[in-house]
Amino acid sequence: MIKKIIFSFTLVYLSFNLNAQFFRGVGIFVGATMSSHRYVNRLPVDSTFFTHTQPAPSHRSAEYFSWSVGILGEFLKYNNFRWQTELEFCNKGAVERPLIYPWPIVRGNKTANTFGNIQWNNYARIFFTEGYRGTPYIMLGGRIEYNLLRTISAYPTVMAAVPKITVTPDVAVGYEFLTYSKFKPFVELHYNPDAIKIHVGDVTEWGRTFELRFGVIYRPKKAIDDCNAPRYHGSNY
Repeated sequence: MIKKIIFSFTLVYLSFNLNAQFFRGVGIFVGATMSSHRYVNRLPVDSTFFTHTQPAPSHRSAEYFSWSVGILGEFLKYNNFRWQTELEFCNKGAVERPLIYPWPIVRGNKTANTFGNIQWNNYARIFFTEGYRGTPYIMLGGRIEYNLLRTISAYPTVMAAVPKITVTPDVAVGYEFLTYSKFKPFVELHYNPDAIKIHVGDVTEWGRTFELRFGVIYRPKKAIDDCNAPRYHGSNY
């Protein structure tokens, strides 16, 4: 119920309280995420004391698949360049098989380290030439992420050091489909790597996420209405 109230308030605020030329549209999206973590232990592999395995050995996790959802606002009056700002809830993580015995190697069952983040995302959205079915574009920007929920079941010494607040870069390619209404569906593929690596002892850890989004944006005014071209007012002017 609270989420519905916040969403409705955001739509009303964006639609009625922003300057018409500055504000372009508002939208929603859902996504599928695929993420993994990478560990590098700088200690050499030691067949006697196995120091390389503490607090985590060098490896890349298996992929963790989850979901995301968010709302967006689109701004700036330029037809080929927009500022897009978003409020998103995004799930990230990694699937691990933690090392139980270093020799002979014995690993445990699959388990997941998961992070549910509330994110404020901002992008420069650059449109290319409109085609027969729609318009391709790219997005360049970043995300301010606040970790709301986390489940750590593997390599806890390292993963517990992941900060509550972080900033990550983001690049994306997208396609907005051509319609004759004010609602425009779109699809986007985002690449979101960690910019800041975690260091715990001799271990360095970082992650990356791919996000496939499907959404729709509502633009109350057509682009031609926002231009500065002279308008015909009739023969009496």
